[in-house]
Order: sequence, then C-alpha cells, then structure tokens
Amino acid sequence: MAQIYGASRDVADAEREKLVRVAWYYYRDNLTQAQIAARLHVSRPTVARLLERARSTGIVTIEIATSGIGGLELSQSIRDRFSLDEVVILPQPGEALSGEITNSRLGHEGAQYLRRYLTPGAIIGVGWGDTVLRSLLALTRASLNGVTFATLTGGIEAYTRQVSGATNNGISDFIQFIPAPLMASTPRVATALRSEQAVTSVLEAARRADATIIGVGAALASATIMQNGIVKEEQIRSYQADGAVGDIIGEFYDQSGRVLATDLQKVRVGIEIRELRSMKNVIAVAGGSDKTEAIFGALAGGYVNVLITTEDVARRLAEM
Repeated sequence: MAQIYGASRDVADAEREKLVRVAWYYYRDNLTQAQIAARLHVSRPTVARLLERARSTGIVTIEIATSGIGGLELSQSIRDRFSLDEVVILPQPGEALSGEITNSRLGHEGAQYLRRYLTPGAIIGVGWGDTVLRSLLALTRASLNGVTFATLTGGIEAYTRQVSGATNNGISDFIQFIPAPLMASTPRVATALRSEQAVTSVLEAARRADATIIGVGAALASATIMQNGIVKEEQIRSYQADGAVGDIIGEFYDQSGRVLATDLQKVRVGIEIRELRSMKNVIAVAGGSDKTEAIFGALAGGYVNVLITTEDVARRLAEM
C-alpha cells in the first residue's frame, strides 16, 4: 500500500498540490491513469510521469496515511454537499495573508485551472472581479492562441483598462468586450444598450462558452463593487438589510442563493446570474474569510460548477 504525504521540501507548492491530487486519485480513489487523465484534461503519459514524480519526491511512500492531505478530504466533502464538479483548495500558510496576496494566489491557481480549456476554437466567458483579472493576466500568450474570451457584462473601467494595457500576454487581442459599462446611467439607456447588436453578439458568445470564470463579491462596505464606484455605501447597507450576502456580476443574492430585487437591475447590462446554472464549467475563483457567506450563497444557488478557494473558507463552508 502507498502512503501519501501533502508536503515535500523538494517540491514547490503548486506542483505539490498537483502531485498529491494525482496520487490521491490513483491510490485512494482507485481511478485508472486514463480516468485521472480525463478528469485533469491531460494525457495518460503525463499522469504516469506525475505519479513517478510523486514517488521520487517522497509524497508517495509505502503505507497509506491521511496526514497532510486533509485538504483533499475537505474538497470531497464540499463537492458532495453542493454537487460541484471540483473544488480546489489553496493551502493556508501559518501566518495571515493580506487580501492582495490572497487574491494573487487565487489568480495564479485560477489561471492554472483555466488552461485546461484553452484550446483553439474555445470560448471562455469572463465575469469581472479582482481574482478574475489576476487569472487572466497570469495566462501565457502561447496558451491564448485560437481562444476567444467573451465578457458576461458591461465593463468595469478598473479591470478593462488593465486588460487592455496588458503587455505580458496581450490578452486584449483575444477578448470581446461589451461596448457598455456594467451599469448604465439610466434604465432607458440600459434598455437601449441591451438591444444593440454589438452588445447582444458578445453576450450570445458568452452564453456558448466552453468554460466561464467569475469572481464572488461580499455584500460589505469593503467590497470591490463599492470601491470601484459602482454602488454606494448606503446601497450596500440597504441590500444587507434585505438579506444580501454577496454579488456575482452585479446581482446581489441572499445566503440561499436567491437573487434580490435591487435598483441595480434596472440599469445593469449583462446576462443574469440565473443563466449561469445552464452554462458549462462555471469556475468561481474567490477566497478570504470575509467572503465565506457570499461563497456559500453562490454554491447554494447553484451558480457554480467549480470552486477555487482558500483553506480557511473551505473549512468554514464545511461547518456551516
């Protein structure tokens, strides 16, 4: 029998997580190499090499033990509870991390996960958020060839400006922006924009996406949706009073995932989050303890197929 450890000083964190995952699937879930390859969207020889690497670095030894791999058991628990396809949990270091560092780690993991869908002809839906932005900027130029990114909503200047100016991967060459803001100036303007062919064509592409990456915002005064000037603090407080715990692409919902009727819906330009339920491979990249309730509501509402989050959130989700 094989023993699997979740730590090895000779292996970097990102690679260690991959090796532990493959070893767990093979030795504990008894999946074949072909089944693992299909699940991870890699070739079978790649799985064989990963298993050999796991053995050579000491992640896999003789006996089976759960020491150091509680994250995978936790992942399985959350997957089963919310009927998710996959849960990726970033290990929690001993010290507390800032929100920026947390989002940076999530962004790199989001990019790594998204790469499995980046094949010529693929369409990737994009729902704005800080972790989504970081995921897009972390992709390599070579991985973007033949891929189309389509936004789910009108733009948020803080994000669209950075994507347009990205020189590391030139992702702006591959993305279709909706030529409108997330929130129009008036309901009448919003209605007119929603009927524009330049808007509807991008939204239709987004609805056909092979995978979609979204962020999850908390209904807090510190939320990025407020920091970006989209809503005001008094609006957030009003939504909180109605039970709001979070937002996805500008729509607020309660802990059960029920979308709340807000003034934003009259001026918002984009798909409705209920449409996410029928879209393929919706990947939420969100973490940090202040977002736990928002993430719980998103999962309870059935808006997500894959969750990439932090260990502290995952443990709290399992306890809620």
